[in-house]
Amino acid sequence: MSGATPRSRELSLLDLLLVTWRRKLLIAVILAVGIGGSSAFASLFPRTYVARTLLLIEPAAGEGAGLGAAIDSAAIDSQVQVLSSRSLAREVVSSLGLEEDPELLGAAPGFVAGLLAPLRAAWTLLAPPRPGGGGSDPAVRHIDGFLERLEVSREGKTYVIAVAFASADPDKAALVANAVAERWIVGQLAVKYEAARHSAERIGERLAGLKARLEEAQLELARRRGAASDPGAPGSGETQSQIAQLGRELVAATVERTAGEARLARLRQLLRKGELGIAFEEGGASTLLQNLQMLEAQLLRREAELAAQYGERHPRILDLRREKNELQARIAGEQRRLVDEFAGTVGLARIKERTIAAELERLRRQAREREQAGEQVGMLEEQLALDRRLYESYLARLDAGSVGEGAQRPDARVISEAVPPTSPAFPKPRLVLTVSLLVSLVVALVAVYLAELADRGFRTETDVGEALGLRNLALVPRLPGARSATALAGLVAEKPRGRAAESLRSMLAGLLAERPQTGGKVLLVTSCLPGEGKTSLALALGRVAAAEGLRTLLIDADLRRPRVHEILGERMRAGLAEFLRGEADLAGVLRTDPGSGLTLLPGSRRMEQSTRLLGEQGIGRLLAAARQAYDLVLVDSAPLLAVADARQLAPHADQVLLVVRWQKTPRSLVRDCLPGQGELAGRICGTVLSQVDLRRHARYGYGDTASAQLRLAPYYVE
Repeated sequence: MSGATPRSRELSLLDLLLVTWRRKLLIAVILAVGIGGSSAFASLFPRTYVARTLLLIEPAAGEGAGLGAAIDSAAIDSQVQVLSSRSLAREVVSSLGLEEDPELLGAAPGFVAGLLAPLRAAWTLLAPPRPGGGGSDPAVRHIDGFLERLEVSREGKTYVIAVAFASADPDKAALVANAVAERWIVGQLAVKYEAARHSAERIGERLAGLKARLEEAQLELARRRGAASDPGAPGSGETQSQIAQLGRELVAATVERTAGEARLARLRQLLRKGELGIAFEEGGASTLLQNLQMLEAQLLRREAELAAQYGERHPRILDLRREKNELQARIAGEQRRLVDEFAGTVGLARIKERTIAAELERLRRQAREREQAGEQVGMLEEQLALDRRLYESYLARLDAGSVGEGAQRPDARVISEAVPPTSPAFPKPRLVLTVSLLVSLVVALVAVYLAELADRGFRTETDVGEALGLRNLALVPRLPGARSATALAGLVAEKPRGRAAESLRSMLAGLLAERPQTGGKVLLVTSCLPGEGKTSLALALGRVAAAEGLRTLLIDADLRRPRVHEILGERMRAGLAEFLRGEADLAGVLRTDPGSGLTLLPGSRRMEQSTRLLGEQGIGRLLAAARQAYDLVLVDSAPLLAVADARQLAPHADQVLLVVRWQKTPRSLVRDCLPGQGELAGRICGTVLSQVDLRRHARYGYGDTASAQLRLAPYYVE
């Protein structure tokens, strides 16, 4: 097998069109069945007409009149539910006299009634009861039938409500849709009249209540104003000035207290370290402490003078040190007293700071209370103004009689009356045809895809190269008749200048392009499965070679099913097996094809010890001798998947020719025949696609040599 690897080929638009054209009959059948079936099924159902009335919801002036002055989305949806309610449906049915209408009771005409009867019975048993439904009661079933045909919906996010009714009679559909809208508007007016009466009573009661509320609010406002302007309380300007002054004093007191605490902490830290003199030199000492420190300095000078004159244990030295210790103790006591006195000063600073902060908080609280009192007065004034306006509005409405005027106008009006429709809403012929066409087209494309997926054979030379990595040497045309596979050899003999013979002659030229340096060429012809035409191809190729003047020998090496003698119409005699066993000489088993001069070595059905016969000492010696006597030796062997004969013969051949039946032999099976190739490695010179239907192949639009042969028909002598 060639070292080429299969390459992927992108599927072009032309390929898709060719596949569609190739499967046009399948597509046409599916489209015809789909469109015809859907049209026939749609014709079984009666025509249904739908009439629509459009209502516009409008806000009405006046308190408590219907929907009121403000309309929101929930109000529109609520009216949709009212229009599709059972109570309104009952009023319309009663006003139009539809209690005994068979259409509302679910009756269907003719064939459809028989078709839908079992479905209706099953639905009645299995489906849950409808809320408010009456089961099998005829007095209620017509209401259910009416509601099933009635559809009320809101038109998007607008104030428009569509009322639609479906019926087999277009006039009745329009009549019912308009009646539903009319009854709903009449009901709205009745509700508004009743609401207007109650509204007038409520307005009178509320006027009395509002008047008392106004008087009470005026008294409360006067009291709050008096409390807010108390003459004993300081003015707001004076209070703000005091708050500002106390704020400044609080900042100064806080700074003084913070500085004192920091200084006290430093003095205490120096006292703990024993640096008493340093502490009060930095912090400022009293007169007594300064005198004591001066005495200490004098004692230190005297101690230094005496220490130079006397020893450490001299009485004067000891007295001087005792006096110095007493003086230092007095200095330390004075320092502690001063620290304690400074701590008291810091404590007074803290008290001062807290006092100022408390007074500042009291003034701020008073300011907030005054501000809150002012805000309450403002709120009372606003509330009093609102109550006054509300009282005046109620009084104006009662005086002007607006309640009665608003009750005379509905909250909605009809903007488009229903008219009898001219075309049915179901079934819609265009919709049915469009949907059926689309569905049928999708099904057809899926069917084409599955058909192409199921077609696993080789169709073109490109398929062979991509799947196997082998070169296809020829496409042998399929011959008419039931035995087209075996008729190829006879056709070549009858028409040596025909299309089939020229195809084999072209393949022969390619095979003989590389010949051994000495002797003839041995070509092993095999296939994967029986019935692919390898024997007939080998015989036809041998006849063409012999007719071209080449010394050609054809050996029927299929020890299980020899076929050469059957194609030639001869009876079986001694052949290859007898010669290899030494039971017959070569001259006794060789035959000569009278028409072409091809030398034949037929086979026989003796299969004992086939491995030894196909070994080096058997057919190996025969092929070695045949190389010297013939230009071309063709060896017809058994299929690769049947037995191992072809693999045993391969080492004795120069090349192996693999015959594959066009569009029949599965690709996966051919690939499985050549795993690693084994004995066939490097010997397969290519493939031959046999039994090619040239006309069908041309319709597929593959564009390879087989398609070209049809256009080159004048060059062939058929």
